[in-house]
Amino acid sequence: MKTDYPHKCLGVLGNKLRCQIIDELIKKPQTVKELCKKTKSEQSLVSHALKELRHCSFVDYKKNGKESEYYISSNIFTTSKNKTFFELIEEHVEKNCKNKKGVTL
Repeated sequence: MKTDYPHKCLGVLGNKLRCQIIDELIKKPQTVKELCKKTKSEQSLVSHALKELRHCSFVDYKKNGKESEYYISSNIFTTSKNKTFFELIEEHVEKNCKNKKGVTL
């Protein structure tokens, strides 16, 4: 691997609730309230999971009135590139996991 940082993305994906959220968002963009119903989880847990997923640029949101609608922002979950999972994670890290100074997290 080119960097030592893909493990951080894998760590974020290594959580049942976060994986459930990704699975739901692949189907369609949704609000926290909708995700709570679908995952049968409390709002605080879903919000925290979304924060972690946003930190790794797997999901993002847009304001829709007073609510935020979350959606998949990384094509790692939706595009087949005939690459291994680890190659896809590495590509995601290189493209999305940089802080404001350009340093990989």
